[in-house]
Amino acid sequence: MPKQKVQKGNTEMSISQHWEKEKYEKNARFVSVYGEELIEWLNPQKDEYILDLGCGDGVLTKKITEYGCKVLGLDGSQKFVEAARKIGVEAVQGDAQNMKFENEFDAIFSNAALHWMTNPEKVMEGVSRALKKGGRFVAETGCKGNVGKIENAIFETVQKHNLKAKKCWFFPTPEEKTKLLEKYGLKVKRMITFSRPTLLPTGIKGWLQTFSAPALVNVPAEMHEKLIDEITEKVEKELERNENGQILADYVRLRFEAVKE
Repeated sequence: MPKQKVQKGNTEMSISQHWEKEKYEKNARFVSVYGEELIEWLNPQKDEYILDLGCGDGVLTKKITEYGCKVLGLDGSQKFVEAARKIGVEAVQGDAQNMKFENEFDAIFSNAALHWMTNPEKVMEGVSRALKKGGRFVAETGCKGNVGKIENAIFETVQKHNLKAKKCWFFPTPEEKTKLLEKYGLKVKRMITFSRPTLLPTGIKGWLQTFSAPALVNVPAEMHEKLIDEITEKVEKELERNENGQILADYVRLRFEAVKE
């Protein structure tokens, strides 16, 4: 195995620091459940060295290790890194927008994390540098239009109070993502987009309590709960529901496999 270069210390991914493991498990476990299908795209091989970029609490990372490969998890949230280590995952805190790995990995995997990284050029540059020649990058991220109704409701509600929400997600079109990958020597082997109306186990309010903190970073903390209630009321009128009347979030996904030339 190549000697791993571990990043510790400061991270530019301050948006990751808001994660709370317990809240995530309660409100957003569907993220890793849906990600299991992405592991099939990764097709991990015995003795490969794989980086899980934005590993979260390590649940998917651990599943990848079951294929007999060595996996390193990288996440901006120290709380998530600690949670991953508790379940036996090798994980470090670091910034995906400032990686220092060089020709280390046979593959890089990323599920539902790239859209939180608002400097995609730096991410792709780091991914390309970190992969061995012929190494593959397999990821799923939000596509243009992902949670569009929720995002619009956040911005409109915050603006109504003469405040400003922060743009915290990068949801590219397939064309934008392909161009970005190819710019850094990553040739797309396959790419798909699909709509996935997603059942929210604790409703839109639970989702907002888990995911909206980066968007509300410039809003006084004492107003967060009030705004979340207002956003919830607005979005509940706009989102689809299943046959049981449960809210379905307007998820649109982009999944791809690219290879370093």
